[in-house]
Amino acid sequence: MKRLAGLLLLVALFLAVGHADAARGIAVNPVSPLGTEVKGDQWLFVIGIDTYLHWPRLKTAVNDARSMRDVLLDRYHFDGKHLIELYNEQATEKNIIRKFRHLAGALSEEDSLLVFYAGHGYLDPITKEGSWIPVESGIQDPSAWISNHDIKNYLKIDAIRAKHILLISDSCFSGDFFRGHRGRLAEVTDALIRKSYTLNSRQAITSGGLEPVSDTGFGGNSVFSYFLLQALKENRNPFLIPSAIFPRIKAGVAENAEQFPQFGTLKDTGGSQGGEMVLFLKGDTRLEDLSTEALSKQRELDHLTNLETQAREAKKREEAEIAAREAELAQLDTRIADMRKRLGSKAVKKDDSLDTMLAMVRDKEAQQRRLEELRKQREAEEAKRKAEIARLKREQQAKLRAALEEDIRKYEEIVASPYGKDMKDAAWARLAAKYPEQTADVAAGDTDAMRFFINRTNSIGMEFVLIPAGTFMMGSPDDETRRDDDERLHKVTLTKPFYLQTTEVTQRQWKALMGNNPSRFKGDDHPVERVSWKDAREFIQKLNGKEGTDRYRLPTEAEWEYACRAGTENPFSTGRCISTDEANYDGNHPMSGCSKGIYREKTMPVGSFSSNQWGLYDMHGNVWEWCGDRYGEYPGNPVIDPTGPSSGTGRVLRGGSWFILARYLRAANRLGDLPDIRGYDIGFRVVRAR
Repeated sequence: MKRLAGLLLLVALFLAVGHADAARGIAVNPVSPLGTEVKGDQWLFVIGIDTYLHWPRLKTAVNDARSMRDVLLDRYHFDGKHLIELYNEQATEKNIIRKFRHLAGALSEEDSLLVFYAGHGYLDPITKEGSWIPVESGIQDPSAWISNHDIKNYLKIDAIRAKHILLISDSCFSGDFFRGHRGRLAEVTDALIRKSYTLNSRQAITSGGLEPVSDTGFGGNSVFSYFLLQALKENRNPFLIPSAIFPRIKAGVAENAEQFPQFGTLKDTGGSQGGEMVLFLKGDTRLEDLSTEALSKQRELDHLTNLETQAREAKKREEAEIAAREAELAQLDTRIADMRKRLGSKAVKKDDSLDTMLAMVRDKEAQQRRLEELRKQREAEEAKRKAEIARLKREQQAKLRAALEEDIRKYEEIVASPYGKDMKDAAWARLAAKYPEQTADVAAGDTDAMRFFINRTNSIGMEFVLIPAGTFMMGSPDDETRRDDDERLHKVTLTKPFYLQTTEVTQRQWKALMGNNPSRFKGDDHPVERVSWKDAREFIQKLNGKEGTDRYRLPTEAEWEYACRAGTENPFSTGRCISTDEANYDGNHPMSGCSKGIYREKTMPVGSFSSNQWGLYDMHGNVWEWCGDRYGEYPGNPVIDPTGPSSGTGRVLRGGSWFILARYLRAANRLGDLPDIRGYDIGFRVVRAR
């Protein structure tokens, strides 16, 4: 194989410029083999099915699909905005076809598409044609199978109008995509790559021909996917075409399984002979001056961002499906109500028979059951997604914490040595360059502040989460149920991120500083209560003294509401309502404002309920929380970093409490009271400024 000398020189120059641009925050598109900027986007559609309802379950298909997704997002120019994924129960015939139709409308003639399928394939003994098997398909019922013929129809050049499409199918009986139209592979040269890029292409790589393929392999992947992934991970060429890696895949599979991978053009789909999809290696995988640690960190961040995007999109889809079911139920309720009216009058219709009534009742019961199943499924899926994202964040934080602690130790050892005093400034500069976020607002040499920014925990065990800067609508709209007149809706912009305590101040934390416990409901992990605004300020003063800083304070009212909403616009961060399973308040009351629940009649340990989307607990209920602002009327115009009125006697309380009804737990609800008032439903939480 010839070395791509001319192309590599061009790419080296491009990457040098691209790296400089990236450092300035400028997005850089990949360069094509022709030396021009790539205009189109690279789309990725991955499908993986393990948990079949009727077919034997598979072991590696979902992991194969996700591994393929990860390596393409990490090393090549694919991104989460142009990613479609279907796994297990999502991969129904309806959803797969729907996604193909979506791609037909979304892709332009400059775009490229890679489709990866891992799951069962089957050769119909009657039609002699291979098919993909969606998750719900019956073994003897081909109505939900998706034939290779139908898949090719969607990939035709006048269906999905992409310039290049590459189909990779890790399933049995997938070889009849080609019908013998494969041909020999030419030697990969720079001229071949340029030609491949300029021509339209419709190609496929399959794990086998017309024979069964193995569901076991290496490292949690099938044999075929293992060698495919290895080829993609170890590639160092800036431009990669399928014909360059297929020989390695074929050889690896043939050595380890009784199957024979296939590669070639999809016949009758409109692709040009010699055209191939080009995968563009990301610049950061080729730059020698970027450390392995930095690359790993960026990949983890990209993966986490992608997961969070997927979680938001999945939640929207699930909520839309539930809303559709609720609308169907409402229509059925209307029909039942109309029948009731007719049965009580002379307007009875002929079709108002017992059979019709029974059918309506059964339909109502079935739809109600399905709606409850959907709700439970949505809750379970959302909990699973949140748990996975939280786990990844914890792992990411732990790695960063360990690396930072080790580098701080090295810095402190350098500056403590009489031989390292002259290197103090240079050592700090090196530390700041490696950890720009943790040192952005830190005085040179303040390693204690650096430790806080990574540990997010102070000397008395208070945990904090970083709240990003942003803009939101503070107050409530006129149509919000049970709103008060002091909640005028207005735009607020917070220009500075800040750290907010994840829970209310606990009795353990209070006693550690103040040496007493004023609370009525005793418990180290319960929120401290019966503390006035002045008491909270005294606590914060002592905390600043203990930590040797002036950064601790009460949140402003705007900061509190912004953090409580956590990016939502509903009355509660949980939605339009909140239950006593989600917060501690008086739910055993006809005017509670939400579905009737329980009344615990006391505070609960902090963190007893799920956090909001930003990792904050008990922003609704448990105890009222003091803010730093004076209580007063909101402005009628947009404001930036508001701190409340400049005069007035009352101080703001937010969040509601165990003693109060749900309406007072709304994110926009406000209360003002004297700064020396104490109550067994009043506490606070703390901000640490950056």
